[in-house]
Parts: sequence; C-alpha cells; structure tokens
Amino acid sequence: MKQHFTKLAIGLLLMICSTFSNAQSSLSPGEKFLEYFNAHDVKKLNVLLADNFVMKARFTDKTITKKELLGIRMNQYTKFNFGYSTIAVIYSGNPEIITVKEYSDQFRLLHINPSGLIFSIESKAGKITSILIDTLRGADAYFKELSRKETEFRSWVEQKYGADTLAALNRKVNLHYELMGEYALNPTNAEGSQSKERVEEEERLPEAEPGYRMPCTHFGKLSLKQRVARYPFNKAKSVMLVSFTNNSILYPNYEQHKESILALDNMENKKVLTAADIDTLSDLLFNVGFDTKDIFKMELSACPGHKNAIIFLDDKGKPFDYIGVYFGCDATEYDINKVGFPVYCDEKYGMLSRFFSGRGIRVTGF
Repeated sequence: MKQHFTKLAIGLLLMICSTFSNAQSSLSPGEKFLEYFNAHDVKKLNVLLADNFVMKARFTDKTITKKELLGIRMNQYTKFNFGYSTIAVIYSGNPEIITVKEYSDQFRLLHINPSGLIFSIESKAGKITSILIDTLRGADAYFKELSRKETEFRSWVEQKYGADTLAALNRKVNLHYELMGEYALNPTNAEGSQSKERVEEEERLPEAEPGYRMPCTHFGKLSLKQRVARYPFNKAKSVMLVSFTNNSILYPNYEQHKESILALDNMENKKVLTAADIDTLSDLLFNVGFDTKDIFKMELSACPGHKNAIIFLDDKGKPFDYIGVYFGCDATEYDINKVGFPVYCDEKYGMLSRFFSGRGIRVTGF
C-alpha cells in the first residue's frame, strides 16, 4: 500500500511538472520577457534575449544593450521592485504589441501614478532582438510629475547630507533606496508640496514640445504600376472611400471589425475613386512615411464614434478588404500580414484627412 501511494505521488508530481513546463513553453517571447523581467531572473533573460538585443525608448532616444539591462540596471530594478503589469495584448504576432504599466517602490514612495507604455517586441527563432517603447497619451503629465518629484528628493538629499552623498546615489543602489524611504516618512516630502509662487511660475511656462518627431518624407520610389501591383490594390476592381459611425470600435482590431465594416450597412458617405485618385492615394500610402527602420508608432486612445475607411471591391462589386483610418485617435486598422506600409509619420493623418474631405467624405478630429 505504501509503495502504491509513493508511485501515485511521484506520478502526480511528474504530471504537475509537465503541465507547468507546457504552460511555460506556450508563452510568447514577449510574455516570457515580462514574466522573467518582473521576477528579475537574469539567467532566464540571458537565454531569452539575443546577443544583439537592444531596448529603446522612443521618447528619450536612448538605447539599452543586453549587457546594460542585465547588469547595473537590473541591480536597481531588483532593489526598487521595478516591473511591468500588462494592460492588454494588442497584437500577438511579430512584432508583439503589448501595452503595459510600470510599477516600483520609487513610484510608491514618491506617490507617482505612472502612465501606460507600448512595447513593440521583435523576436527571431524564439529570441527577442529588440523592444521599442512608446508612450500612450497622457504620458507628458506623468514625466513632468516624475521629474519634479525626483528633483525635489535629490534637493532634499543634498540639503540634508551634502553634495557627496547626492553624487553617490547613482552608484550606490542601497543608499538610494534607504534615503528615499527616509524621505517618504516625512508627509510633507512625500506629497511633494510646492509653494504658491512655484506653482504660478510653472503654470506660466509654455507647454513643452515632445522630445521626438517623426516628420513625413516622400522617400518611396514605387511607380504607379508597382503600387497597384501590391495588395490590396492588385485584387481591387474599384476602390471606395467611406465614413460611418460605430461607437463600439475603441482600438484597431482588424479581425474583430472586418465583417461589420465590409458589410457597408452603416456607411454615411461613399465615394468611388477615379484612376487619378487611386494614383494619389496609393502614392500617399506607399511612398510617404517616416524614413527609418524603427517599428511603426502607435497611439491608443478612445476614438470618437465617427470613423473612416478605404474599401476595396472585387470585379463583382463585393468588398473584400479595407483600411480603417480613425482620424479622431490617429489610428489605422488593416491586415499587417498582407499590407506593407512604411512607418506612419506625424503629418500623414492630416494628408489622408485632406484626401478624404477633398472628395466629399466627412472626417473627424481635424
């Protein structure tokens, strides 16, 4: 009986281990990164990340290598319990698009509420080669608050302990954590209170421009023949611009929205394009963009109810595909596995808006 119980226990243990192993192997590279990073597991991250791995924040234009991430930075991340909680998986292909929110003891001690971030994670053969970080709307206020409260903390350190201690903060993680904890114990410090004069001075300052831009350039060289030979133009007998209202569409989701948009049931305005229009539109779509090898910029925000789309119809007049253009929230929606556009640039939505409105199609957001 005892031998039978031992065999049963071993069998159950093996089953549990097998289930855990399968669950681990089913995780995407991006999901593994977040799990290992939040656990500060340097060994697993070292295996997961390619040797040429880089992590870049577009809003600071700084690049972190694999060695830097797993070295001195990880020491600080571990001490301050820094990590990322997943908000949503926007796209599960390659690159993976995941929205996250930072958390750390620093935010807790300084009473900071961080905004969301977008991770664009590229991988090859199961190893992550790059992560491009972009911001969600509302990040400007977060960065200002973070900068102000960090500056106030460092001013407190210098006043109480001197310039040498202040200079040592960046080298000594334990000291940094210890002093931030001491700083937070004083309610006045933790609240980051400001004098009336300082608040009024900040209110008079002009709004700072973002630290990065993605200007449009007409860098593409595709001829009209080459452009219309690309999908979806190559399958289209005609192309139509439309506008419609759908309050249920908040974010781009091609697979979820395709059936309802192609039904054309709730379209308000329609315009079949001429050959000259198709020349202009295809040139704008394929030849104008941000001349870079970086992953496309993406903004996630609540979209107004009014939407627009480019509808492609076959030789029987039946819609077979579309490109959603949601001007109110600077978002596009299309099958990225079939359609290869250049990186979107700052003025491109304005260009597309003028193209739509110039042909009698109502747009919103401009």
